[in-house]
Amino acid sequence: MTSYAIRRLREPPASSRWLAQQFPHRAWLIADLQGRISRAPAPIRACAPEPDRFGQAMERTLALDLCDAPPYLQLIKQLPEAGMRRLLTTAGYAPTTDTPDGPWGKTTDHIPGARLFTVGSLLPDLDRAVHTLHGSNPHEAREVIQAVLRDRRAITAYATGTRAARPAFAAFWASYTSGFRKALRGCGPVTASLSLLGGLRTVDFLAGSTIVEYKTGHFDEAHHLDALVEQMLAYALLAPGSGHPVTAVVMYLARYHVLARYPLGTFFAHLAGQPVDSAEAGCCFAALVQAEQPARRPTAL
Repeated sequence: MTSYAIRRLREPPASSRWLAQQFPHRAWLIADLQGRISRAPAPIRACAPEPDRFGQAMERTLALDLCDAPPYLQLIKQLPEAGMRRLLTTAGYAPTTDTPDGPWGKTTDHIPGARLFTVGSLLPDLDRAVHTLHGSNPHEAREVIQAVLRDRRAITAYATGTRAARPAFAAFWASYTSGFRKALRGCGPVTASLSLLGGLRTVDFLAGSTIVEYKTGHFDEAHHLDALVEQMLAYALLAPGSGHPVTAVVMYLARYHVLARYPLGTFFAHLAGQPVDSAEAGCCFAALVQAEQPARRPTAL
């Protein structure tokens, strides 16, 4: 006789249950996205060996292309100074003043995409290394990162992964530059990796007053789109309270050549089935998200 272990599904957190109660009419948006996908050209078939890492690398590559000021600067500053300067210069940025720690700015919009992808592919690995070293003092963290940068095996693994992802990159970049880049730039100045509610949520991009979520994965099932809608709801509700007024949301489903934009009032009202006081709803949702965070242990003196 064969026995089967039945895994109980974990109950959604209170914040997700609240979103489902307050914004129950998601079917219209899911149907709209499915319609856009069905009407778009054939989806990109190319897949990278590590899909999650590839999606992160593409997001960072687009950020390097779209942002006038260097994105992810706090992360990049974990590199040795020479490495930081080389990376930023490779991505098309240069110091705007003569001071050593002065701001950097974009010098050209014509950096080849393949060059940007070389830099963008490094940033997810650097991000993981920094998070692994969380709690270390800055000097120790930099020493560890420098040791990794000198490790031939680490460099070889990075180069091998990036090279294997280049065919997929070429397909996604060709789609992006066919008109989506222009559309995103038309929304306004772009900020990448926007922190909300003290870092409890992070938006891919804020373009002017438009929240943009970039996805390279497959959306073959309605529940995948439902999760995306919930993610966008959370961002749109939390952004104003974090000092970022929002007027629209964009879901960029890159694999399907779909960039779906919804004015915020329409987005909320359709999902709720009635007009929404977004400020009040944002405060309620933020309180629930904060209440779900584990209590921090006191720091030993």
